[in-house]
Formats: sequence, C-alpha cells, structure tokens
Amino acid sequence: MEEYKKSCHDALDWEDVDQLHAATLEISKSCFEFKKICVGLIGVAATILVKFTKDRLDHSFFFVPLLLAVGFWIADATSYYYQRQIRSLMDKTLIAIAGRNSLTEYTRKKTKASWTGAFFNASMALYYVLVALLLLGWISYGMGESVGDPGLRELHHSRLAHLASLSG
Repeated sequence: MEEYKKSCHDALDWEDVDQLHAATLEISKSCFEFKKICVGLIGVAATILVKFTKDRLDHSFFFVPLLLAVGFWIADATSYYYQRQIRSLMDKTLIAIAGRNSLTEYTRKKTKASWTGAFFNASMALYYVLVALLLLGWISYGMGESVGDPGLRELHHSRLAHLASLSG
C-alpha cells in the first residue's frame, strides 16, 4: 500500500470536515440545552400561573406548559435536522477524499436528514412524555370540570395551594 500524500484538494476537504464536525458538536450541545431550558421554563411558568390565577387551577396550567413544550420540540427538532444535514455533507466529503485516493473498500453509512426523523427519534422522548402528560392532565381536568365534580376540583385546588405555599 502506498503512503498517503495529502493533496491540496484533500487538505481543503479535511479542513471542511473538521469545521463541520465542530458545528455538529455545537448543535448537539444546544439540543441538550433546549431540553434543560424547556423543563426549567415549565417550572417557572407553573409558579407564575399559581400567582396569576390566585391559587385556582384552570386551563392555562395545561395550555402554557404545552405551548412551551411544543415550541421547544420544534426548535430541538430543527437543530436535529440541521445536525443530520451537516453529517450527511461530512459523509459525502469523506467519500470524495477516499475516491480521490483510490480507496475502493472505504464505505460509510449514509446519513439521512428528514423532518419526520427529526421530530420522531429517541432524543425527543422528553417532549413525547411532556406533551402526553399535559394532554392527559388537561383532558382529565376538563372532564372533571364538565361533570362539575366539586370533589375533584377541590382536590386540584388544594394541591395547587400546597404548591403555592412551597414556592414562597
């Protein structure tokens, strides 16, 4: 096997791969930050809602956190999509380098980027759980409210009052 001699074209492509890799790592970090900020903002929103609703449970306790969760899910999925796009570009560049250097046995698994894949993958599990719990809670609250079950509403109100007293 011949010794590898990096051509000018290869050197430029390697520089591109290094930069793309660094960009991918930064996007990956931001995806994790999205999840942390989402959970934190939902907690802050719940505390603020307790104060605004005078310790009374209403639909805003489900709508606002649901809106936050869906908003962060969209932002996170968008970042994930572009991360996959960058990985795909890196793969093409590495395959081009291999081809120029007659590496016939070099193969790379193709990285696909799709919007469906960006929204529905294992890294989005937090959003699935949040959205499901918020929707189930909202439906449950709405059913208790429509039936007029004062015991259920009173239970919700007492829990809310307890949360408010804990938050100061």
